[in-house]
Amino acid sequence: MGKMPILSKDRGKSEKDPEQPMVCYPLNRPLPTFYMADYSVLGLLVDKLEETVRVLRENQYPVGDETGDLEVTISHPGQLREIIRLLEENGIDCQVNDVISGIYQG
Repeated sequence: MGKMPILSKDRGKSEKDPEQPMVCYPLNRPLPTFYMADYSVLGLLVDKLEETVRVLRENQYPVGDETGDLEVTISHPGQLREIIRLLEENGIDCQVNDVISGIYQG
């Protein structure tokens, strides 16, 4: 199915106002040269990044960093639910979110 970035919920937050929610999580991947609408990338936002990677790898979920960002390989749609359940069972707060919202080519 594809790869989903794994990002810390705190990544890229403003040091001036850490309570402000992030609009854009910087990713080490190029934007497409041409697209006709809003551009989105779904990612897994977690509160414990290192623990997330450990739990996923211990449970045989492929986690790589070929792009410079951590990504988990998801082979079928139901697997995302399994990953979220696994992380929550291990005390990791996680959510699926658009990690680059606010980017638009007009």
